[in-house]
Amino acid sequence: MKKVIKWIVFSITTLIFFYAFSASYNLQNIDNLDYVIALGVDTIPNSKNIAVSFEFANLGSFSENSSSKDTKPIINTVEASSISNAINTLNAYIGKQLNLSHCKVIVFSEDFAKTGILKEVSIIMHNNQIRPTTNVVVAEENSNIYLKNSVSSLEQVLTKYYDVFPTSSEYTGFTSDIPLGEFYEGLLDQNVGTVAILGKKSNVSTESEESWSNESSSDGSSSLGKKSGSDSKEQDSTSNSKEEKKPNEKQQKDIITEESAILEGDRGTENIGLAVFKDDKYVGNLSTLETLWYSLLKTEVDKFLVSIDDPFNKDEKIDISITSLSDVTFKVDVSTLNPKITAKFNLKGKVMNDIQDNSYDEAIEKLNSSLKKYLEDEILKYLYKTSKEFNSDIEGFYRIAKKHFLTIQDFENYNWSEKYKNAEFKVEFNDKIISNVLIEQII
Repeated sequence: MKKVIKWIVFSITTLIFFYAFSASYNLQNIDNLDYVIALGVDTIPNSKNIAVSFEFANLGSFSENSSSKDTKPIINTVEASSISNAINTLNAYIGKQLNLSHCKVIVFSEDFAKTGILKEVSIIMHNNQIRPTTNVVVAEENSNIYLKNSVSSLEQVLTKYYDVFPTSSEYTGFTSDIPLGEFYEGLLDQNVGTVAILGKKSNVSTESEESWSNESSSDGSSSLGKKSGSDSKEQDSTSNSKEEKKPNEKQQKDIITEESAILEGDRGTENIGLAVFKDDKYVGNLSTLETLWYSLLKTEVDKFLVSIDDPFNKDEKIDISITSLSDVTFKVDVSTLNPKITAKFNLKGKVMNDIQDNSYDEAIEKLNSSLKKYLEDEILKYLYKTSKEFNSDIEGFYRIAKKHFLTIQDFENYNWSEKYKNAEFKVEFNDKIISNVLIEQII
């Protein structure tokens, strides 16, 4: 009798467990989920709707010898009124539930970013699957083209590429790690501007034969989701042939320029420079060199390289490797009509070239003078661009300024957002950035 009762209790308990957890098991089973690794948002011409692209890793084609370039990503694009509706629509289309917990980047096209992106970023932030460390990218082309070309044979897994490229800011300063949470805070704060990674299709890569386009036809209708045919290929090849430059012309360009200096490579996209936002609208971008100064002022770069005119030979350049010995110190004076901002750097430089000179002390003095003049001119140009052209305090100087006010109301009455565009800047350096050089004596 006792055995019968035990079996009855066991059977009932088992049925209860199966019933209670079967629904959640079926829903969250890995076979019923599709993991999104990147999300793109674009405008649609002549429409209030947006185009949302979802990128999935093609896990079935991975092997030990494969690369992300061999393993083409899977991208589905949905037209919807919002990201939430796009997710809902795609869930029905693919017959599985989208999972965004592995999403590495959120990509907005420039056109969309210019219209204001707070609404869509808020939707993303309220999705508890998306991590606040997800990077934000603004693509010069539409986001779909950017996602399709974000492949390289250097990485076996596509998601690794999205993980790795922001970290290059630590040793180049040419980009920055822009997490979604920090980006969202900047959009909400009227006193400070914010930035996103600037992404674009590499000039040296070959665009896929069939690419998604977001163009309007002659009759005004949208060509969303259509693939470009042979005509577009011929136009692209013609355009590329006209814009192509001779190798020796490009070699004369320094890497720290507006244009790419890469002559040959297999990476489909470049993530160099930053997109600047005022409030929630994209207002312009920072060049590679300007991004370096942003990173230096933010103390995000450990070591970087600059090329200055050789003070001993006007036709040559000198490469100097610079390390920041301590964080930049700032002073903000709000006692005058316009704020006065001073940044003091503590740097150490190492000359990478041999110097031809017969006076060691004179060489040190000339090099330090030339380097300081170069850094001062370039950093000031960058700072005045953020204030005069963008009126966007992307460095967050207002956080220092508000410490000089007794109350929040006093600071609000000062109207930092308006005062910043008339700010005056000054940069200072430690006495000797370069302390020793290798001199080739002139006989």
